[in-house]
Amino acid sequence: MVSWEHSFKPTDRQNYSEHNMYHEHKHILMTGGGTLGPVTPLLALAEVWKEQDSSVVFSWIGTEHGPESDLIEEKDISFYSLSAPKLDRYKKLSWLLVVPQLVMSCVRAFALLKNIQPHMVFTAGGYVSVPIVIVAWMMRIPCWVHQLDVTPGIANRVMAPFAKRISVTWEESAESFSKRKTEVVGGLIRPYLLDGDSELFKDIFELDTNKPTVAVFGGGTGATAINETLEAIISDLQQRMNVIHLAGKGKLDEKLVESKGTYVAREFFTNMADLYAAADLVVARAGMGTILEVAALRKPTILIPIPNSHQEANAKLLGDREAAIVIDQLNPQVLKQEIEKMMFQSDLRQRMIKNLRSLLPMHGAGKIINAANAILKR
Repeated sequence: MVSWEHSFKPTDRQNYSEHNMYHEHKHILMTGGGTLGPVTPLLALAEVWKEQDSSVVFSWIGTEHGPESDLIEEKDISFYSLSAPKLDRYKKLSWLLVVPQLVMSCVRAFALLKNIQPHMVFTAGGYVSVPIVIVAWMMRIPCWVHQLDVTPGIANRVMAPFAKRISVTWEESAESFSKRKTEVVGGLIRPYLLDGDSELFKDIFELDTNKPTVAVFGGGTGATAINETLEAIISDLQQRMNVIHLAGKGKLDEKLVESKGTYVAREFFTNMADLYAAADLVVARAGMGTILEVAALRKPTILIPIPNSHQEANAKLLGDREAAIVIDQLNPQVLKQEIEKMMFQSDLRQRMIKNLRSLLPMHGAGKIINAANAILKR
């Protein structure tokens, strides 16, 4: 059931008068959330754009209860929330309720857009983006849809006809959209991630510098299956390596007691660049945001895709290119075996790193910004 409690006021540090200032600069509205999948590529785009043009202003419309709001506001981007209906591909009878719910969301989206007054809208997916893009199109605000994963989701398929331009990460995705307005751009990566400090991270968390380090990511919303599997093998892993565990919001189990020097667990880490630098191996879901980060940083990776989801296509693409190990059937023994194999077989690690290096270009942000600026000038 969709909650219609709605907030479209700016954050406390912003007031309406600031919107008058926005007209003197490019004001870009980004939208997406619910998970961090649609969020990280747009943050990467914003970071590169801000480096190129310090006058550009960003705002964000996301979900009310997703993990994205804290991350976005840390970047000093004004955040607004909106309720929107979700199309459940497994419960198609619920689609009968989507039309009236979508109409209500569009009414509220119109109020938000009138208040924010952006010059352009960007989305990388997420159901909260659908009413925003539809209403922006009606208001003649140009919209850009970015397809991150290999297989397009329902939200991006719905929004594509309303988009001025579409960008995709992979060649395999381009055939799902109009050739006239679609471009393959490669990966979007947050530049700050490239400047991590391994020694600083290990010093702060007092890791054992004589042991290699594995980072296990439960994802922005937390992956209970990964967390529980790790719990079963953590004592064995600690004997041979440091373990950094990003459990996800509200998913840090009290049973996973921190052992200083070999195991560090947090719901979130704010210093992700340093964490990546410290990691010799990454274990994660197969969200494309994470995949692009490990590819850019050349981190050997074990992917555990969510069953029956778009992540399976993401993971298969890397598995077929021998750029990652993919675990389809997760259990403690398999996870322990694959972690130890990847960590201690140097030839396997080097082959994975080589294949990651040639996976795809990582300069997609520049292509998008150049094309967006051309649209804004027109």
